[in-house]
Amino acid sequence: MAKISESALQQEIMAWVGQNQYVYLATVDKKQPRVRPVVLILHDSRFFFTTFSGDAKMAQISANKWVEACVPLEESGQTGYIRFSGTAKVVTNDALKAELAEACYFFDQYFHGYDDPDFGLIEFEPDYAQYLRPGEGHSQGCNLKR
Repeated sequence: MAKISESALQQEIMAWVGQNQYVYLATVDKKQPRVRPVVLILHDSRFFFTTFSGDAKMAQISANKWVEACVPLEESGQTGYIRFSGTAKVVTNDALKAELAEACYFFDQYFHGYDDPDFGLIEFEPDYAQYLRPGEGHSQGCNLKR
């Protein structure tokens, strides 16, 4: 694998993220990792997850902000991944929740409005990415300047 500049690697990673919304989110529940599939929403160069306010991941993130998200990749029958590590926080800002409710294509299937008490919003702030291009044998990492 040819080494490329960090900025070129960041651009390549973000191009993949733009076309792959289904990811696996890992949180920590006390001392036990918990992983589940979620939809990653990229909005104004920021990462978000919608969820139900009573879901365990909301409490887990409130207790421990460190998370990872893994984006599985597939191209021409070859697989790879992007692993993002960073922090997450529960969003309480109503204006931001309203904005994301409008941006989320499936929002109305689950919630009755941004002020629905069941609507939970998480912002993910990745600071590092480990990237394995589909079909390659070694990954590359880069810092994400946010």
